[in-house]
Amino acid sequence: MPGKSAAERKKVIVLRFGELWLRGKNRGNYITGLRRNLLRLLAGQKAVVRVQYDKMLIEPEAEADVPRIEESVRHLFGISNYEVAHVAEPNIKDITKASTELLRSSGTKSVRINAHRAYKGFDFNSIDITKKVAAAAEKAGVAPTLHGYSSQLFISVSKDAAYVSMGKQRAYGGLPVGSSGKGVVLLSGGIDSPVAAWYAMKRGISPIYLHFHGFSDATEAMRSKMPLIINRLAAYAPQYKVYYVPTHVFQLAAMRAGRYELILLKSFMLRVAELVARKEGAEAIFTGESLGQVASQTTSNMQAEQYGLRMQVLRPLIGFDKQEIISKANEIGTYEQSILPYKDVCSINSKNPATRTDVELMAKLARDFKISALARRSLKLACVAETG
Repeated sequence: MPGKSAAERKKVIVLRFGELWLRGKNRGNYITGLRRNLLRLLAGQKAVVRVQYDKMLIEPEAEADVPRIEESVRHLFGISNYEVAHVAEPNIKDITKASTELLRSSGTKSVRINAHRAYKGFDFNSIDITKKVAAAAEKAGVAPTLHGYSSQLFISVSKDAAYVSMGKQRAYGGLPVGSSGKGVVLLSGGIDSPVAAWYAMKRGISPIYLHFHGFSDATEAMRSKMPLIINRLAAYAPQYKVYYVPTHVFQLAAMRAGRYELILLKSFMLRVAELVARKEGAEAIFTGESLGQVASQTTSNMQAEQYGLRMQVLRPLIGFDKQEIISKANEIGTYEQSILPYKDVCSINSKNPATRTDVELMAKLARDFKISALARRSLKLACVAETG
């Protein structure tokens, strides 16, 4: 007698931890942070989140928007994969029944069966599950095989339930946002810096965005494409703060800097970033620089622009070429916003830039143009926006 349809079974979304599993005694703190971040991403969705030994479960209520929940999960750092699974009782009979229901509804002709019994207290093991499900699959007209299969069946058995699905979706891995503290992310209007922000968040950084604009009024920057870019990044970290800092104080002071104007601008930006970091309790500064991508991004200039800083500057894209960065921007959803027209202050000041600036010269330029004082004055003119 045919079993009930797969659609009638309770479904859950199963999230499996990535490298969090290797965190030893601190693992609980990371998992707590992961759950907190998941609840933020699921804000407004009717679902219950439960933590099990090696996984996290989302149990959607009847009226929940499951595809939307899946989309939110896709943006969650800290998990290696996820799946929409059908729930069965943790015994061979119901596992086999649930598997057969799912195989019938899928219409597949051949399947590889992957069974894992996480709880060892049962009187059956993974091999027993595989044999029973394979026999039932053959009776249902689906060929079980290890090679040339058209689908895969995944069975995971815990103490209280078994989970059966037809596929796992790969996630981004990484660490839960916030688990590595705060970081100040220099965010321009270009393609690179949003990608750098994404990689910083992937390693557990809670972002404080710092944007420098060339407008007389910060509201112009706050009405530009910048909030669009930040909104895309918010899919990965919904809580953030943004500092909009004007550059006119710097530009008036540096009019006679000539070919050193860009390196001075970078130094000025990093000085402001360090002030913001101290104010916000951040531990690092992140930029979108890539070694040699443009004439000014040389090892000499990168070292010089950091003159006078005590805080570390991290560059997640240091070894990326432009096409790699564009591909990642498309993947994470920031590319279309990044290529919109915008008055970017770095491009304004990038004519014939110096490609080699030693630290001694940078020290003199910083003194002559009073870069630290310009940074303090400019930060006082900043406008700040943040989520709740």
